[in-house]
Parts: sequence; C-alpha cells; structure tokens
Amino acid sequence: MDATTLSANFEAREKATAELRSLTEEFAGKDMDAEARSKETALLATIADYDGRIKRGIEVLKSGESVSALMQGLKGTGSKGATPDKLAQAAEQLRALKVNEGLSFAPEAPESRAVDTKTNPGNTVIARTLYGRLLAEAVERSTVMRGGATILTTSSGEPMDFTVVVGRAAASIVGEGSNIPESDPTTVQRPVGAYKYGYASTLSSEFVQDQALDLVSFLVGDAGPAIGAGMGQHFLTGTGTNQPRGIITAGSPATATFTAAAKDATVSDALIDLYYELPSSYRANAAFVVSDKIAAQMRKLKSTDGQYLWQSSVIVGAPDTFNGRPVLTDVGAPNNKVTFGDLSRYTVRMAGPLRVERSVDLKFLSDQIVYRFLQRADGLLVDERAVKVLTVTGPGA
Repeated sequence: MDATTLSANFEAREKATAELRSLTEEFAGKDMDAEARSKETALLATIADYDGRIKRGIEVLKSGESVSALMQGLKGTGSKGATPDKLAQAAEQLRALKVNEGLSFAPEAPESRAVDTKTNPGNTVIARTLYGRLLAEAVERSTVMRGGATILTTSSGEPMDFTVVVGRAAASIVGEGSNIPESDPTTVQRPVGAYKYGYASTLSSEFVQDQALDLVSFLVGDAGPAIGAGMGQHFLTGTGTNQPRGIITAGSPATATFTAAAKDATVSDALIDLYYELPSSYRANAAFVVSDKIAAQMRKLKSTDGQYLWQSSVIVGAPDTFNGRPVLTDVGAPNNKVTFGDLSRYTVRMAGPLRVERSVDLKFLSDQIVYRFLQRADGLLVDERAVKVLTVTGPGA
C-alpha cells in the first residue's frame, strides 16, 4: 500500500465515522429500530475494516525501516560498504551448519564483540542480533507478552521457586502500649521450569544457497512468530500441568458476570463492575484480554448519553480502548471469558539460548534443508490479585 492509498483509507474511515456519529445522535436517549441497528452494525464493521487496512498500510510503509534496522544490526561497527559483506557472512554461517552443529542465539553477549565464526560461533553479530529480533517477533504474537508481561532470561532451565501473592496484608489501629498485630500477605510457593518449544521449517537448497538477505529474514520472520504463537497460547490459557500456567487460569474469578444473551446495558454494567473489582492499585496499568467475539460485542456498547465506550486506535502498536483501558484480542482467548488485569504481574521465563540446527538428511531425496528451532520457556502469574476473570454464562457462551 502506497501513501496515496493509505490517505484514501483514512478519508473513507472518517466518512464512515461521521455517518455513525450522525446515526448515534439521531437515536440519542432512545432505542434504535431494527433498520438503524443493522446500519450501525454495518458501519462498525466498515470502520473496523478500515482500521485494519490503515494499520497494515502503515506497517508496509515502515517495513523499509525494519530492513534498514536489520542491516544496521548486522553491520556492527563497520562502514556502510561493509554491510553487504556482513549480510553474506551471516547467511554463510547459517548455510554452513553441519550435522550435530548449531548456533545459539543468546541475549547476554555484548554487541561490540567482533565476529568469530571459527572459535565461538554462538557469540557472533548475527546471533546477538537475531535473538533480539526473534524475541520481538515472538512477543508480537503473544498477547500476554505484548501486553507488558515481565520477561526474565536465564542461562539455564533449572526449576525456580517464585513467591506468588494470593491475598494482601492489612494494617489496623493500634492502641497506646499495645502490641502491633502481624499481617502478612497470603503467599504460596510455585515453581517455574522450562518447557521446550520446537519448530522446524523446510527450505529448498537453492533458496538457502542463493538468498543472503532472504535467509536472514526467514529466521526473523518465520521462527519468531511460530515460537511466539506456541508460547502465547499457554501463557494465556495453559493449565500449569506439563505446560505453563496461563494468566486466565491463574487469575482470580470475578463476581461480575453476564449471560451470552444479555442486552447492551447489562453487559456494559457487568464490565464496569469487573473494572472496579480489580484493586485500584492495578487499574492504571490494566488491560482487557478477550476473544474477537467478545470484542465485537464490546465494540457496540454505549454510555447512557449514546457515546460508544470503545475507542478505535489507528496508531501502529497502540491498542483500541474500552472505558479508557486497552483491549487486547487473541484468537486463543475463550469466548466465555473477559480478563481484566495488570499483565506486568505475569512473569515469562526464557531459559537458555534459542538453538538453531540444520539437517540435510531428513529431506535428502527432495534436496531440501530443514532448520530446527528450540527455545525453553515457562510463565507464571506472580500476583493473582492483579487479574480478574469474568465468566460469561448461559447457552451460547
């Protein structure tokens, strides 16, 4: 999408928004009839479609900057003229992997170290650069990580015990000369381990041999999203048994609720109740996490004066908001759950380096090369008071 097309989409969105505003003002303080309701739904869908087009368009226009950033990272401290050499050198490392050899993409190596492909291939510019970019791609595909989860990196994967807060302490009035009562937060000890996430991708030998920049981009754009999607589902809904314990599983059940067939006012009232069930100390940093189905329902809700509670954002990277708080959608979120909380209280542990290994034997007859990616990780909500989970009840939930 070029700048002209992007501008046209902005104008079309503004036109649809103005039409929706006029419709809302026409029915302010009274219920819409069936025709108006149908028109409202269509306009909301149109605006959402333009929102998506605009965001994708801006990302396309910025993609040149991403490529430049990648090349700059690979360049290290060399000159502009050295950039192609660095790209070729990076791709050569990946092509030259032999059986039982691999690259370790670790975060702890300093960026200023020189490239040494013979004695220490895991601490090269390519390895250090790709770890950060792969992690960024993984974060983008995980709603919990993208929403602000705390990411902890460790060099290995031994179990670590975390103190999880499940109840708060309270102070009380103390009389003169009286003993001060003890009040400690209610806590439990829970371990965080390292589950192994794996992904394999097959490339033709011609692509691997001929494409320098494309091979590097493959690592950034293919492995990161795959690993992030796998982890992200568990960070959201994982049971905690043979997989991470997800934020929805660990969050505190909310008293607020509504049925799947509930009307607008009932739903909006329940969501306001959910907002105030979360302790005030967590609200300033809290966000909603919902499925697309629930998001569509929230998008149509209005205040008593006819104003939509949902506000769309056309800024790349900025989420839409509901009642002033960000709304994050995830295809893995259940249709019967509305999660509201401070996602920074969820800790993601990345254990050890990202391993990249190559096999030329598995697809020998088709002359293809398989790249395997392995990353160990776990996650845990370390303060269960920071997240409330509303359950939608009734048929259709």
